[in-house]
Amino acid sequence: MKYKYLHIMIFFAIISLFGIKDGKAQQGRSSGGQELNINATIVNSNGEAIHNATVTLGEGLLQAYSNEDGEFSIKATTNNVLIISARGYEEKVINLRSTSVESTIVLTETLVFDSRNDVVNLPTGISTTQRQLVGSVDIISGSEIESQPDIVLSNALQGRLAGLTVRMNEGGLGNNVPTLAVRGLSRLGGNAPVTIVDGIERPIEFLVAEEIESIEVLKDASAKILYGPRAANGVILVTTKRGRENTRVIKASVEYGVTMTTRMPEYLGSAEYATLYNEARQNDGFSPFYSEQQIEGYRQSTGENDLLYPDADYVNYFLRNSNPFRKANVEYSGGNEDARYAFMVGYIGTEGVEKVGNTPKEDRINIRGNLDIKVTDKLSAFIDGNGIIESRRWGKLNQDAVFSAISSHRPNEYPFVIDDPNFEGADTPLGQERIPPQGGSYIRPNSLYGNMVYGGFQEHQYFYGQTNFGLNLKLDDVLDGLSAKSYITFDNYQFQSASQINNPIRYGVFPSDDGVDYVQLQNRVISGNRTEQGNNISRNTGWITNLNYDKVFEKHAIKANLSHFYYLNENSDRRQNIENTNTFLRTVYSFDNRFYFEATGAVMGSNRFAKENRFKFFPAVGASWIISEESFMNSTSIDFLKVKGSFGILGYDAGTSFYLYDTRYFNNGSVQFNERNQNNVQRTGFDNFGNPDLEWETSREVNIGIEGFGLNNSLRFEVNYFNEFRDNIIFDNPGALFSSINGNLNVPQNWGQVSNQGVDASINYIKSFGDLSWSVGGNFLYVKNEVLRTNEVFHPDEYLRQTGRPSDAIFGYVSNGIFRDQSQVDGSPFQALGPYGVGNLSYEDLNGDGIIDERDVQAIGNSFPRTTLGVNFSLNYKGFGLFVLGTSELGVHTMRNNSYYRNSGEGKYSAFVRDRFHPENNPGGSVPALTTLGAVNDFRGSTFWLEDASFFRLKNVELSYSLANAAWTVKNIRLFVRATNVFVISAIKELDPEALNAGVTNYPIFRTVTSGVAVSF
Repeated sequence: MKYKYLHIMIFFAIISLFGIKDGKAQQGRSSGGQELNINATIVNSNGEAIHNATVTLGEGLLQAYSNEDGEFSIKATTNNVLIISARGYEEKVINLRSTSVESTIVLTETLVFDSRNDVVNLPTGISTTQRQLVGSVDIISGSEIESQPDIVLSNALQGRLAGLTVRMNEGGLGNNVPTLAVRGLSRLGGNAPVTIVDGIERPIEFLVAEEIESIEVLKDASAKILYGPRAANGVILVTTKRGRENTRVIKASVEYGVTMTTRMPEYLGSAEYATLYNEARQNDGFSPFYSEQQIEGYRQSTGENDLLYPDADYVNYFLRNSNPFRKANVEYSGGNEDARYAFMVGYIGTEGVEKVGNTPKEDRINIRGNLDIKVTDKLSAFIDGNGIIESRRWGKLNQDAVFSAISSHRPNEYPFVIDDPNFEGADTPLGQERIPPQGGSYIRPNSLYGNMVYGGFQEHQYFYGQTNFGLNLKLDDVLDGLSAKSYITFDNYQFQSASQINNPIRYGVFPSDDGVDYVQLQNRVISGNRTEQGNNISRNTGWITNLNYDKVFEKHAIKANLSHFYYLNENSDRRQNIENTNTFLRTVYSFDNRFYFEATGAVMGSNRFAKENRFKFFPAVGASWIISEESFMNSTSIDFLKVKGSFGILGYDAGTSFYLYDTRYFNNGSVQFNERNQNNVQRTGFDNFGNPDLEWETSREVNIGIEGFGLNNSLRFEVNYFNEFRDNIIFDNPGALFSSINGNLNVPQNWGQVSNQGVDASINYIKSFGDLSWSVGGNFLYVKNEVLRTNEVFHPDEYLRQTGRPSDAIFGYVSNGIFRDQSQVDGSPFQALGPYGVGNLSYEDLNGDGIIDERDVQAIGNSFPRTTLGVNFSLNYKGFGLFVLGTSELGVHTMRNNSYYRNSGEGKYSAFVRDRFHPENNPGGSVPALTTLGAVNDFRGSTFWLEDASFFRLKNVELSYSLANAAWTVKNIRLFVRATNVFVISAIKELDPEALNAGVTNYPIFRTVTSGVAVSF
């Protein structure tokens, strides 16, 4: 264990040596220097002003933009480097030490979208530019998501990238990882994209924005095919920061704030609960359970520890409204021609909302270093390392158990602590802590208070180590334009959990003629020592090799990439390793820098299939045309316009279970034989029937798009239409294809088919007027799929079939509302769904057979949004900055099926039941009548419980102020205030529409407000 991260420590030591050496050299160059006020005009070779050119000091700390007349002003010192860049022009670097800045700076025209600022990263270390790209890739920089404080990075991607749907989930501390989908749902299930960090499949939720250079979403076949068998659902590719030549960055930031609960469920107090419980019993034909004296006792209750009349507000007693959020980061990067380095250290931490007992805590430290070294003129090397240490600690109960108890334990069920001077409970053994007697009930003998205060603790430790090592070799001596790159990756993930769990004695409290009687419900259990509960080890190994060719012949250019990729994931909790390969040849031909043609042939391999089917060839092709540079395009409003299209067929193995190609057996107990059946003989049973002829699941994809710039480089837009056909989806045990007399084990089959299509688009407009600049933008996704074939019996009633409907279709009964009198009950078809009558739900008889049963179910909604939107606005004036992001989901439904909405039996009552139907007390009620029995008829999935879950959320706001001066030691000081999940607008008012169980079965959606400062040296 103590040597586990020795290789990472050595790596960081090497980085420090190179960094200190280079840093000292740069400090020597940048110490002192005369202050300059630079005022200049940027023009092209024709003398025309260049609008929106970016002017940056070499250290990247100060930045300005040219106005409509090409003018800019910036303060600098003579020891710095000025970098001027504009779209469609070559970047100009001015060393202020040796060169004075002319009043007019001329930039040389070059290809639009073809500079180093337009690089698009692709899998296996290949890159292209936005101009040459024939596929569909959306990009965002790491700095753009720094404004959103969230302990899970992927939550910050919501609403920011066209084609990417990010849906928040309820979850405990650090466990609220969102559901991601690229271009909707292309399968019947398991639609998650693959996430890649620096070339290999790695989780992204543990990253921090400050260590990220860019995030790309690869959406079409021409881009996804490069990663191979696990990429058909889409790829989220993260590239971390690296050092840049002639640039030094020393930056630190600290951030602190609070996360606040948003929509929380409201529950009834004891008196109101008892009153409605009596009503429920009367509805069932029973006598009232609570007397008027008891109900009055609850009204006069002293609180949660009242012995006979407890009235517990679980939400306010056990939970606080806010908890702290902490974050700090340091970045040190730079380089020269010989070495480039980037070193980042980050900390992030937060706490839970439980205020009784052990408050959950989460702390994470990220350390990352990337180093590039020029060994010779022909050979360079790079080494990357990342270490993540995370600690989580909480009480006996996980967050879901705490919230489940809060939502189910009734307010009058038991006193938390028995405060009776005449009762001390069972004797405490010598040497053990005395625990005051705790209350409990027969239904719930484990009181929440006892578990949280005296139940002990749990803790989890996560250790992640990630390394890359590679070489780049120029082979111009062999063939002009030839180069090679090869690197290996090795990751080690370890998880350990430990706990010390106790169980105090609980007592039932019952009134008696003498006052109060106590009944012991449990024995005391004390765990004397911290005990290890579990551990897991997972390892990733990867090898990537590229042979690249890049050559220009007058108006012709050829690029070719021959690549081999190998990936192996081993997990101690899994019976089969994940092992796959991808070997591809990608060729790109361009003519006159206007026409681009791309073709890729890939041989994918996966251990999910039998040897004879383990490798398969898949193709992808694409083309693009720069229309704006044709002679017939004379538009003054269009600066750049490209049309593009791609087609490909991809293999997909991540949805295929292990060993489906192999018939497997297992030890299935024993059987008795011989005289008097005294001899036990082991018996063997089938685990699964194998199908060695299983073929790859395939994805046939088409993408047609248009992208460009207009209005003097102020407007950028892109629109893509996509169509995907997913075929040969594998079903492990397709019951629809085999008779039930076969038993419950059937041969796996390639059977499922899904068609998915839609449109994604993005648009952004930027404008500046002197010291004022602003931008407004948005992205859009519309998507809809259709199940063409699935594992279902062919129902004669078409409306019962999933085939022909979206894969996210919600099936249920069509409700006619509540039976409000006996005549309605008598005049309706018989409902074979459970007992019903006045006050219960009525349903439509869809097939007209006079009986409401399972054959009267149809598609009534959909669970995935048809439309996803993201809108953003930014404003900068002098040092002030404002950024606003809004997100929206439209055309989506949810089923109100949790305990907040469905109250029955001996469960807790929420405020939702206040509008329950009762013929006398509330004849106009909109909720079914209460019952102490199982509401089998009412709690069926139906249109009654279906709700439109569309929403608009003000997702992120940042207000900042920056002070900058190149002559200062601290060259830039940025103060900021940030907020996330500010508010949500939806038809659902009680709970959060995006995560309906949030606050009921686990943590609510949090609103986070922070403030901080970032300084650059």
